[in-house]
This record gives sequence, structure tokens and C-alpha cells, in this order.
Amino acid sequence: MTLSPVLPDWYRSKAHFEDQERTAIFHQCWIFACLNLELADGKHVCCVIGDKSVVLQGGKDGKPRAYLNVCSHRQAQLCEPGGTNSGPLRCPYHGWVYDRDGVPVGIPQKHAFAQVIEAPQQFRLTEFACESAGEFVFVRLSSEGPALSEYLGSQFGFLLKTSQGMTRVLDEFRKDVQANWKVLIENSLEGYHVPAVHAGSFMQIDGMDRAEVAPQFYFPDELHSHLEHAADADWIQRFARMESKIGQWPWRFEHYTHRHIFPNLTITSFMGYSFHVQRFEPTQVDCTTVHSRTVGVELCNGTAAGAKMIEHIHADGHAFTRKVFDEDAGICRKVQAGLKQATRSPVLGVGIEDRVSHFHRAYSKFAVDR
Repeated sequence: MTLSPVLPDWYRSKAHFEDQERTAIFHQCWIFACLNLELADGKHVCCVIGDKSVVLQGGKDGKPRAYLNVCSHRQAQLCEPGGTNSGPLRCPYHGWVYDRDGVPVGIPQKHAFAQVIEAPQQFRLTEFACESAGEFVFVRLSSEGPALSEYLGSQFGFLLKTSQGMTRVLDEFRKDVQANWKVLIENSLEGYHVPAVHAGSFMQIDGMDRAEVAPQFYFPDELHSHLEHAADADWIQRFARMESKIGQWPWRFEHYTHRHIFPNLTITSFMGYSFHVQRFEPTQVDCTTVHSRTVGVELCNGTAAGAKMIEHIHADGHAFTRKVFDEDAGICRKVQAGLKQATRSPVLGVGIEDRVSHFHRAYSKFAVDR
């Protein structure tokens, strides 16, 4: 066993949350914001990153752009965080309209704003660094830092492969959990709690190999990690008989994978016919908003019967995801309740909690009190 370098006070201290985490982590790191497919057809998305409300849309060059969610006129909020909106970016206060590059192009009674009309570029929305890895759009609040591909390391290639054939969001929900965001991340990184917390869900999942060798942990990057849990060989053979009806998808693999991209993105999939994308947004020191998406991929050469089969598979998956989420939310609330009184450093098991240890080491590089 090892003692964690992350202290109990860092899960409950408002000062640490504001000064160390929001500034040192959520300003300096690349933070997952949305999917490119959610910006299609002129849509814009608003989300919170650190202490900033950010609006994203596709630029005229087709690349995603991220702006501070504040109108250049009288500083009104342009859109509500947490949603996808159609049509151009329009201020609800005085109706100023911005184009895809954040330039004001529609100004009611424009004769009163001669300087804006003459040099609209000078009144562009405040812009942040924004890059994408396939469908995955990231924002960095800091004006300085590594390129996204460098930051993601080996996970950059994974995101590119994951993005192949992504079509639409099949299921989505946002829920608040009364726990520090680190509690939720740590919970996602270990299976040690599964027998006690998920006896009626994960412990019953069909298709997982129960062999002692599974799962396998991988730490190719300083900040990020992943696991792979092999599918049961007999189950794969049974599933293969359905594939002639279901069809083929771009990236088929025979395992369950869980990826953590530091600090607050997780991606899971079983065999690659859909991907579960979760964003953990720290809203308060003891509250986290979880944005969960299940994203489907294109299926080719399937039959009508196969389409019905995959529809049922997805429906079962959505119900399973929500059940597991509720179980995890309940235990994370109890962990936070304990952390309010804790005085000792967490004890981490060797092997079974190695991904938590890896996360703590990554976290400590950014958020250790000076």
C-alpha cells in the first residue's frame, strides 16, 4: 500500500478549490468542452470551464472556436451554460449578433455605434485557445501552453480512432453530485468498489472475462491512463453471429476500455459500437456536475432486423449507464461526507488502485499548495 500525496483538506477547502484547482488546473490544462458534431449546422454550445463561462461554435474555416460568454456591448451573458443552441450567436439584451468568428455583424440602430461599424474586428468576443482531436473539442484558458496533441500524448490517437464514424448523441443527461470532482474521478479509476457498490449492475454484466488477468492498466502518459478488460471468448463467438445483421462499424475491438484524460474527461466503450463520454465539471468544492453522453457510430451493411437489435442493445446500455451512475453518485456522496471529517491521507492499494495513484501524482504536479 501507499499513502496518497493528496490531503483530505483538498477535497473540502474552498480556498484550495479556487486558488489551486481552478487556477492551476482548469486554466492551464486542455479541458474537454464538447463534440464537433454538436457544433454542426451553425449550432453553438455553452459550458463552464474553471471559473469561466465559454461559448463554442464552428469558425468560418470549419475549426471550432471558443469565446468568453460575454457580449462586447454591455457585458450581458450571451447564452445559458449547459445547452446546445441553434442559429447565430445573439445577445438576449440588445440583440447584437456575432458571426462564426466572434465579430459583431448585426447591431440594432447601428448609427449609434459608428466606431463598431467602422472597425468591427476590434470588438470581437474574447477568444480562448481551442483545438480538436477528431470529434473531441478542447479549450485552454491560459494563453500559453503545449499544443493539444502534445498534451494528450497517446490519447490523441485514441480520440482520432474513436471519432471515426461518430454520428450522433444517442443518450444524454446532466446531474449534480454532492461530492468534490476528484472523488468522482477516483471512483471511475478503480474497480475495487464494484463488488460492494455494483453487485446488481457491473457484477452481472454479460460478456466480461472473469479471468484473473483482467483488467490490464496502462500508463503511457504522465497525466492520462486507461484500462482494457477482455471480453469473454465464448460471448464474442455468440455476438459474432449477430454481426451479419447488425453490420460493421469503423473500429471494432474485443474488450471494454476505460480512458481517463486529465483532469476531468472519461471515455468508455465495449467493442466500439458506441462510446460513453463523461465530463466532470467542478461547480463547487463539494458539488460536481456530470455531463454524460452516449455517442453512436455509423453501422454499415446491416439489416432491418439488425437495426432493431442494436436499438435494443443501446436502450439496455442507456438504462445500465443510468443505474451505475446512480449507484456511484450515492457512494460518492458518502465519501464526501467522510472527507469533511478526515484527518489522515488516503491509503491506496498496490495494483488494484494504481490508476488512482497515477491520478494523484498528476494532480500533485499542478495543485500542490506552495
